[in-house]
Amino acid sequence: MLKLNKLPKLALLSIISCCFAYTSYGANDTTVIDISHTYTPYVKFTGTAPGASRFYDNDVLAFWIFPLIVNLGTMGLESNVGGDCDLKFTTTNNFKLLHTVNNGDLGNYTIRYAGLEFDDNSDSLFQLPCTTTPTNIDFRMNGLTGAGIDGFIDAGVYQDIVHVEVTTQ
Repeated sequence: MLKLNKLPKLALLSIISCCFAYTSYGANDTTVIDISHTYTPYVKFTGTAPGASRFYDNDVLAFWIFPLIVNLGTMGLESNVGGDCDLKFTTTNNFKLLHTVNNGDLGNYTIRYAGLEFDDNSDSLFQLPCTTTPTNIDFRMNGLTGAGIDGFIDAGVYQDIVHVEVTTQ
């Protein structure tokens, strides 16, 4: 049998044991903090020519002098990518103005942009800084054409569509 003086010591020991048991099995938690940065490179056309349509008629050409040159507006590039971008010029009708109904040929033309010229016989791929101030882009008829002479060509619309593709390097 236990002695009475040992009982308070035993009770104290039991209380301390219980406290250790609860503290050694306390709750815990862990977490992860994910830090990330998203960078989306972009390049886009600026100026008045991208996305626009340019129409001209025989009245505009009344005082034409060859080679016929028509300004299509301005075009530049805006980007968050440094360095150069690749530009490629192509057209639906291979740099020819074709009648929209009878497919008649009004003539070949050249695109002039950034000091370069592009037509059906040239390589239309070149490099330009990805951030470029808009500059003129012009259309020039090659050689002689009946455009501007009423009654000399079939009435109707002669057209082509210029496609310009830009790719960051």
